[in-house]
Amino acid sequence: MVAIALSLFSLAYQLGPAGRTHGTRAPACTMGEYRLNNYILPGPVKPLGNQVLIKLRKIEEKTGGGLFVPTAETEKPKEGMVIAAGPGSVNPETGETIVNPVSEGDLVLLSDFTGEKVEYNGEKHIFVNADSLLGKFDKQKVTLEAFEPIGDRVLVAVAEAATETTTGIALALAENEDSCMGEVAAVGKGKYYNGALRPVGIAKGESVMYDKYAGAEAKFDGKKFKIVSEKECIAKW
Repeated sequence: MVAIALSLFSLAYQLGPAGRTHGTRAPACTMGEYRLNNYILPGPVKPLGNQVLIKLRKIEEKTGGGLFVPTAETEKPKEGMVIAAGPGSVNPETGETIVNPVSEGDLVLLSDFTGEKVEYNGEKHIFVNADSLLGKFDKQKVTLEAFEPIGDRVLVAVAEAATETTTGIALALAENEDSCMGEVAAVGKGKYYNGALRPVGIAKGESVMYDKYAGAEAKFDGKKFKIVSEKECIAKW
């Protein structure tokens, strides 16, 4: 009798809910069911630490007030909606939690060169560290005014490249060549060092020069911008 009971228990465990075998791939996602890379989960996924789960969405040629155009030298940005976010990172000095800069429902902009791509509930998602995000849009409005850089990043309105020297000699410029300088249109809150928030040492309205291959390119209302980190900036005035 005991042997029969154990056999039945073993069979029930292997089959699991609705007769499915534990650890096997699910054929389809039903209402109220959660899947990660086609494996059934007991509930919704919960990112840890500073991790964020983002549902990717295709960036249209025009998105509201902004147009994001990748170039060969810069990062290719992507838009996405935050589906779930971890509580944040841990301050190594105090052990306190540094709150995640984004939360569920935020519309964010991220680099193409980061994250762990997954399939969640049958759709493309990506896990990324929140510190690697380029920025977010306030109230999901894709406009210049609503864009908020994350961490120590700044949004720079790219200045037009000079076409001649001070003596009037024409300069030969490559098509779409970046001047690598411009006026700062928005600034992130800063970055944590040794457990303390260090504000960005660049202010909105100042002008900066940045590394030629730095950051991600964006356009708002036809004007060219660059999203770069503070450490990628060379000088300011």
